Amino acid sequence: MILRQFLHSDPVAASYLFGCGGKSAAAVVDPVGDIAPYLRVAEATGMRILYVVDTHIHADHISAGRTLAAASGAEYMLFEGAEAGFPFRRAKDGEVVELGNVTMTVMHTPGHTPEHISLLVTDRT
Repeated sequence: MILRQFLHSDPVAASYLFGCGGKSAAAVVDPVGDIAPYLRVAEATGMRILYVVDTHIHADHISAGRTLAAASGAEYMLFEGAEAGFPFRRAKDGEVVELGNVTMTVMHTPGHTPEHISLLVTDRT
């Protein structure tokens, strides 16, 4: 499994790129700011970004999720209960998303926001 963490200071946030190196299948979670670092890491690790996931609609900063999804050809995902004025793939509680030998299980964890999700990432190799 490939896993890279991106730490941001303005705004304070953490983003992740992870996936299966053998199948070149990746997801990016909660991207913010400039999308170039995500695209550079994907290219450097030989990964194709298939999904961009925002764990919730961010009121405290601007997500780069839709921009990154458009630039990489990935699907943009939010929890199915999100109220957004734009199209997105509606992730369901318990849904398992395949990234080669890595899976991403969607868990609805409301609290921070009503549509908040957590992701359980499993490497099956």
